Amino acid sequence: MVDVMDKLQKITEFGKSTREKQRYINVGEVFHVWDILVVKWDAMETAQIFENFINDNDLKFINHQVVNALQSGINDMENLMNDYGIPFPVRPPAGNKSTIHLEFFSDKFIFQNLHEAIQTFFPILATSFMQSTTPKIRKAIKNHLLLTLELHEQIVEYGKLKGFLNEAPVYRA
Repeated sequence: MVDVMDKLQKITEFGKSTREKQRYINVGEVFHVWDILVVKWDAMETAQIFENFINDNDLKFINHQVVNALQSGINDMENLMNDYGIPFPVRPPAGNKSTIHLEFFSDKFIFQNLHEAIQTFFPILATSFMQSTTPKIRKAIKNHLLLTLELHEQIVEYGKLKGFLNEAPVYRA
């Protein structure tokens, strides 16, 4: 249903100025788009820093998946902000390359921080989706919520495989 309504909204907004389009969204949605972008930028900066310290090839792959998903979300949120004339927050640095190797950045530490970063998105995206009424905004948030679910699945399976996941104890009756 969101897809159909999104198409109708695109037709309605076609040829309208940014100022005219602003009438189709509410201040809560503006905040949610802005907030999602800030959180994605923060997570991207963290993932790029961790990239320098990962030893395990599987974790490098997972981190790369996270970076790609974050970049997709960042692009979508930036497009929405441009489309509706929403002011941008301060952007973090573009890249974080380090030549120093820090031993305390173990693969387990990096995994746990990536896992936590992805989990942080669930309440933000779910709340944003529930409180948004504009089809275009809802569709973008829904797509990122589904992508985050898929990423979380990969991260959890990797963590279980490597013994990095802090699983709850088994209940035996």
